[in-house]
Amino acid sequence: MSSATADRPKAAQRIQSAAKDLFYRQGIRATGIEEVCRAADATKMSLYRSYPSKDALVAAILEEDAACYDAWFAEATAGATTPLDKLRAMVEAMAGKLEMPEYRGCPLLLAQAEFPDPDHPTHQLVAAHKLRMRQQFVALAREAGLAEPDLLGDALELLIDGAWSSLPYLGGRRSAAALRRSMDAILDQATATAPGTGG
Repeated sequence: MSSATADRPKAAQRIQSAAKDLFYRQGIRATGIEEVCRAADATKMSLYRSYPSKDALVAAILEEDAACYDAWFAEATAGATTPLDKLRAMVEAMAGKLEMPEYRGCPLLLAQAEFPDPDHPTHQLVAAHKLRMRQQFVALAREAGLAEPDLLGDALELLIDGAWSSLPYLGGRRSAAALRRSMDAILDQATATAPGTGG
């Protein structure tokens, strides 16, 4: 194996890491390939050898973000013993993210906002992840025996994405507090009206 070949994974890793940070802080469209290469200390040839286009680089980053979310979801709910506890643990973990000073919101939603065309690969990748996230909520609500689990999944997803979107004008602490209280109200209502509860 040549030294150039051996260096490819390292260059690709540096490029993807640098691009992920720049895209999140500055936006995808506002960040050029040249800037990514400078931040990664890599050449454009190295970038295009690993990623045939900027869209391919964006896709790789978003797929990594989705995988990180799955791992984070598992970690956030690992200590919960019931499906309802898992839902509440997820809410608390997301509220905690909102309170982090450097947090700008969901990186996938930020990316999708830059590509509103529903036929664009970036838009579709994010939509697929968000639908899968919704299905996790629906599945937990159904396992918990809560009323109208599909509607509950929609409501939880709306509240979470709304909390992320409110960061610029409400700030992290208020967005997190509103998310916690709204989620508690929805889950309490769904629990009270669940079959067999007499609601």
